[in-house]
Amino acid sequence: MSRDQILESRRWKISYSYDCVCDPRCYWAKGGRHSQTTFLNKGEQELGAEAAAEITARAFKHANVADVEIWQESDEERATRLKWMRKTEADERRGIHWNMGGAN
Repeated sequence: MSRDQILESRRWKISYSYDCVCDPRCYWAKGGRHSQTTFLNKGEQELGAEAAAEITARAFKHANVADVEIWQESDEERATRLKWMRKTEADERRGIHWNMGGAN
């Protein structure tokens, strides 16, 4: 599959919570836990939710994963993601990007 085909397909997402290990604990961590939602990129969804969460959590160095959900993005989510990506690419072609420097 080409890059464009991959980006335009409905991607798989995973969401889970994990222990906050910050010292002091983050005020926004609900019950001492953070949450993470991200895309699965290498077919991890075929392993199942728990195994996919373990792989993803290991990549982000998260511990004690719980409340795992895995789903394929809806058509609306996909359309929103593609719209954002196209806008970002258009901005970069016009010289507007996050790496502009001097904004502080």
